[in-house]
Amino acid sequence: MVYKISGYQLLTMTFIYQLGTTIIFGFGSAAGRDAWIGDLISLGLGLVVIGVYTALRHLNPGLTLVEWFPAQLGRWLGTPIAFLYPLMYLYLTGRIIADTRDMVSTAILPGTPLLVITSVFAFITAYCCYGGIEVTARMGELIFPIVILMFITETLLLFGSGVLHPHHIQPMLDEGWGPVWNVAYPNGITQGFGESIALAMFWPDVKDQGKITKVTLLATMLAGLMIASFDVLAILVYNDLFSRFVYPLYTLLGVISVGNFVENLQMFGVLYFFATALLKSVINLLTALQGIQKLTKMKSYRIMIIPATLVALILGMTMSKNITEHIYLQHYKVLVPYFWVPMFLILPAILLILSWIRSRVQRK
Repeated sequence: MVYKISGYQLLTMTFIYQLGTTIIFGFGSAAGRDAWIGDLISLGLGLVVIGVYTALRHLNPGLTLVEWFPAQLGRWLGTPIAFLYPLMYLYLTGRIIADTRDMVSTAILPGTPLLVITSVFAFITAYCCYGGIEVTARMGELIFPIVILMFITETLLLFGSGVLHPHHIQPMLDEGWGPVWNVAYPNGITQGFGESIALAMFWPDVKDQGKITKVTLLATMLAGLMIASFDVLAILVYNDLFSRFVYPLYTLLGVISVGNFVENLQMFGVLYFFATALLKSVINLLTALQGIQKLTKMKSYRIMIIPATLVALILGMTMSKNITEHIYLQHYKVLVPYFWVPMFLILPAILLILSWIRSRVQRK
């Protein structure tokens, strides 16, 4: 029996997936005190990108992400292109493992061997994958209210600590629109929003197909507004200095002090990171495994979980030597312009045009 995802479960999975590790690293920090403007522009463009994905679902009813391409481009051309997506999401799982490695070893447990950190995270990810989309959807239901409650609590405690300074957010756009636009495109709309095309692997399993577009757009708006809110809080505390922190949210929680009793709640940041990173890594790995299963006509993807997890673990341990190389060199300089833009923007746009033309021809 195929498990059917409810509309609420889809909302929670999409919301948490788009937060991912973004809330720890700082989404628009490159724009300084104008980061929140870049976040909102990214959100607007991200909604357009999500609209393209849901339009593809509408024009290819009942098909998953990796089935769109063979359906529109034919088996010989569409299948090799479709295979790029499982491979990409296997690599993205490795990147999240590397994020976890750097975060824990730098800010939380500096003396812990890196292999121990990454192996534990990879093992939990693999264990969740054995439960399939049912376990993943229920994880979303569990994590969603916790993240919302922690966000509200953190905001109230920051207000109570007296560390928020409204004048820090001014002057706005003192360096023009250039830094803001650099935040929004291409990184802003591909990280989180563009990556959400992974959820298209599970859209055919949603109970009410008519709610997918509304629920996905709503989850995207909520995630984008929360990311912008985190940056606003960081700016109100640190001014544009927050852009110099590798983990601005983790650092932000360290300034909370209410009555000399509630202090240094950086564990909140750890919970944010692990809750959202774990669910995102599970969805990425499931996308890779089920994508390969669909394309190769395998009976089950579970036989591939351990080998795929080992590949992701090796990638996470070897893809970069430090956080600077991991984020600023690999991500911004190579992955976003040369891989993320074609995979998340160009190919889906081309496929949408082809799908629309074919649907018009078939109607005539």
